[in-house]
Amino acid sequence: MEYTIKELRARKNETQAETAKAVGVSLQAYNEWEVNNSLGITKLSTATKLAKHFGVKLDDIFFAGKHE
Repeated sequence: MEYTIKELRARKNETQAETAKAVGVSLQAYNEWEVNNSLGITKLSTATKLAKHFGVKLDDIFFAGKHE
């Protein structure tokens, strides 16, 4: 199953700022990822932190364009 990071964040009932802090990125960077369906995440380590934070597999996070 695939989720956007916005959906996953809503499931945890967190603000963007809380999620950004939890994974060690700026609020601006995190906001950009939500707007662009995770497309701006360039580091595997950051994507892995997000997956761990949300309790899902890395493959469960929707990355725009990954199926193209």
